[in-house]
Amino acid sequence: MRSPNIRYLPAVDHLRAFAALLIVFYHGLHVFSYQARFGRDFATDHWLQPANPLLAALAEGHTAVALFMVLSGFILTVGALEGGVNWVGFIRNRLLRTYPLFLLVLFAGIAAAPQNFSLAAVATSLFAFGNEAGAFVAPPFTSMLWTIAIEWQFYLVFPLLVAVLARGWLRQLAGFIGVLLLLRLAAVVAGGNARDISYLQILGRLDQFLLGMWAAWCWRQWPMSPRAGALLAALALAAILAALWGFNALGGWPTTPAWKILVPTVEGGLWTAFLLGYVACANAAVGGWSRLLARIGEVSYSIYLLHFVVIWSLLRLGLPQTFTGGYELDALLNTALIALPITLMVSALSYACVERPFLRLRGNYHRDAASSGVASNAAAPCAVRLD
Repeated sequence: MRSPNIRYLPAVDHLRAFAALLIVFYHGLHVFSYQARFGRDFATDHWLQPANPLLAALAEGHTAVALFMVLSGFILTVGALEGGVNWVGFIRNRLLRTYPLFLLVLFAGIAAAPQNFSLAAVATSLFAFGNEAGAFVAPPFTSMLWTIAIEWQFYLVFPLLVAVLARGWLRQLAGFIGVLLLLRLAAVVAGGNARDISYLQILGRLDQFLLGMWAAWCWRQWPMSPRAGALLAALALAAILAALWGFNALGGWPTTPAWKILVPTVEGGLWTAFLLGYVACANAAVGGWSRLLARIGEVSYSIYLLHFVVIWSLLRLGLPQTFTGGYELDALLNTALIALPITLMVSALSYACVERPFLRLRGNYHRDAASSGVASNAAAPCAVRLD
């Protein structure tokens, strides 16, 4: 994705594509199989725990959110390391990047469920608290908006975090994460839900943003050869699959044991290792597969916000098919053959007509560029939208 603030890293678009596709198949697996088995809308009362390790890992595909968080921290920091951050310009760019489609989806939810409307609820969603109680709820339109709220809570403090971490990356990172773990523990002791604190709150997700920021610094400080990157990516991916398999065997997402306060840190650390390895080994990739993944990554924001609307609509219209009679296999086939192609087409249209016109209005938010009077819309020919 093209940006006036950083050179192009195709591997990052690959990872965005991977995260977007993972979340589509995760929701397709659960929602389609639950509907086929029980004849009603999806709930977490019968969580999938497949015997197949790969399918069990896919059943915990919510981990794609963690990858998105790590990627956000990484790519924003890569740009910040090159020239600092002008806070006003940064926030302007973030608004142009996220809010046009966010607002359309939110107002589609209001149109679909006017009975749920209240000014307070909509204001809660609009002003970066859509992950909190009291936010406007209108499935399927608002089902994915909670993560945008967490992203915005991070954006508001990102320029300050860059300045603080620059004083000692590893020391400050370890200190931040240690404090976050202690605060999550205290919140659980006070009666909080360990799963929700870690999954739905900035108190849990900030670990992953910080680890992504640290990954950007590591990428600059210690360049890795493609061979070493491939090895690191393979080992990290194996560890991720094993961790998700074990997580699923312990009950998966619905359970709420106190040890889940550790999940954001472990999850973020594993995805950080995978990101560093993959960027090192795949950033020079060429060929049709690389261009295809980059294109999917380019529209990943639309995929993320709109895929659940597509899946929900397919169920309401009765379009899912019975291919084999196996609930999980049929769910994957319905996702791959029906939901995914429709999602990709809708997302390409959404990107071209809603996202891209506003993205072209973004400017340079580097502090050195602002102070030297560089025009806000000036961009090097190789600049790309990764922020």
